[in-house]
Amino acid sequence: MIMRMDSPSGLLLTVFMLLLENSNSSSEERARCSAFTEQAISKCMKPMLDYAGKLQSETGAMQFPVQGSDIFKKLCRIYMEFKECTRDANCASLSMDAVDASYGYMCGTGYKLFEKHATCFAEVETQKDYVKCKVAASHEISNAQKLKGHDNNEQYFKALCSVMDEYLRCSHPVINRHCGTQAWELVSTVTTDSLRVTMPTCDMHNALL
Repeated sequence: MIMRMDSPSGLLLTVFMLLLENSNSSSEERARCSAFTEQAISKCMKPMLDYAGKLQSETGAMQFPVQGSDIFKKLCRIYMEFKECTRDANCASLSMDAVDASYGYMCGTGYKLFEKHATCFAEVETQKDYVKCKVAASHEISNAQKLKGHDNNEQYFKALCSVMDEYLRCSHPVINRHCGTQAWELVSTVTTDSLRVTMPTCDMHNALL
């Protein structure tokens, strides 16, 4: 499932879930999780995915700026519940690695900084210039979906990487203008961490400068 980026969801949540749901890498340092364990991990992820869906269906553009900080705290609470739910899984799971890469910094050492900028990130969602970025990305994601299942998904992930590149280049000046360079550095850090796990061949360096 791909999150529709033209619906009113949080900026960071949009990026995280896009990466999480379309990852194509796995850790080789530990033994891979069994199908049974992966099924259990998927159940642990359900509250996170359910909350993302709820935001998309219920959160309006006029309400989101007010709720930005609360949504951020809720996401981190769900992340901590996920960590507790998967604490006995001592194996290599892309799902766990992707969640940790996307939420670990935001809900850990970077928590105070994200809390500081949460409301501004939410307000960016209502800006016309940012909405254009999301609409364009949504259209390109729909096109990329047509490539899924072919050529070992190589072209599909290449297309997703291109979408992410264009989306970040488009949203970069908007975030800088409305929230400041420190806020963009947070987006850059989390995106880099996430891509390192989910799409390691996707180079976003120039888009994140």
